[in-house]
Amino acid sequence: MKTSKTKTSFGKDWTDGQLNFPKHLAPEVIHTALFIHNAPSKEDVVKRTEHCSKLIGGELMTYAMALLVLPHLINQTQHTTDYKDFIASKKKTIN
Repeated sequence: MKTSKTKTSFGKDWTDGQLNFPKHLAPEVIHTALFIHNAPSKEDVVKRTEHCSKLIGGELMTYAMALLVLPHLINQTQHTTDYKDFIASKKKTIN
């Protein structure tokens, strides 16, 4: 098995260049979101966020932060009238 010598800020490119990731799903984005999510305290979240922002830049950091707030956004969306009406309309057509 050929190993890649391409280094990223969070380790080697384990795909050996075979996969073309969209920017918002690049390993750096995923690893950054996981690194921040697994911080032991809110103080560490802030430190890790600042560190990663300097490391990967604004655009990729925006994608990482979007991944972190996605569950909250989904929850908020599920409480809207539009969403509830959509679900109700689907139930009417199925039954």
